[in-house]
Amino acid sequence: MAGGHSLNLKQGPGPRTKVHPTRIRTGQLFFPRRGAQRLRLTVKSVEGEWVRVLCEDGSERTVALDQLLARDEAGDGVHYRFHGWRRLPRGYRTEMAVVSVSERDGRCVLVLPEWDSGTEIEELLSALPEGLRKAGATGSCRADLTSQSVAGLDIHACSAAKVKGLSREESGPHPEVLAEGQEYRRRSDRKKFRLIDVESDGSKVSAWNGRRVVRLDTSRVLATRPDGEGRHYEYIGGGVAATRRRRNQRRGTGRRR
Repeated sequence: MAGGHSLNLKQGPGPRTKVHPTRIRTGQLFFPRRGAQRLRLTVKSVEGEWVRVLCEDGSERTVALDQLLARDEAGDGVHYRFHGWRRLPRGYRTEMAVVSVSERDGRCVLVLPEWDSGTEIEELLSALPEGLRKAGATGSCRADLTSQSVAGLDIHACSAAKVKGLSREESGPHPEVLAEGQEYRRRSDRKKFRLIDVESDGSKVSAWNGRRVVRLDTSRVLATRPDGEGRHYEYIGGGVAATRRRRNQRRGTGRRR
């Protein structure tokens, strides 16, 4: 295929849904959107802010979690295109939501968001444990996420257990942690600030405003609106690597506690 990656038919038809994942987990497949050697990647493990992947040529490397999660306004991957799942003999444990239940008919309707959040799946009510036999209940099940049809899902082992091994969710448009190098624009007067010194759990953060160092209120810089954008400050970029380190530091502190 001129100008792009020529797909091997053995790789399968791609994902059932074209929606880019909001979380990364073992078994997902991706293609880089840029680069001279665009090899399919299989996620092997999620290690904090980094993802270990197996390349199509047999080599392994790590990819930044932010890079895999990044989506544009249309919901498409910015740096990587989601290409589905590696097939597993028993399928994947995946999140499940109960849409409706009919005791009379002995049937229920489910949705598997990781497979296709827009498709309702009818199943025998007996497949669900007692605690999940009500509309609105959430749990997990095993299913073949590589299937292109409901018939091929082979849903089984339904339970209230949560899915393990998921990465953190995709970051919103406004950072949830402050880090050196991040740049913000204050909404009230449109002035720009670049963070230069961030203390752990500090109430103030140092920033350069183009003329001098000033101190900003941490809670106001982090505050967000319902749409996820900054309430008082608009994030305009920068500090990606430092933000990644800060997240890892917070995760390590949480484990020690």
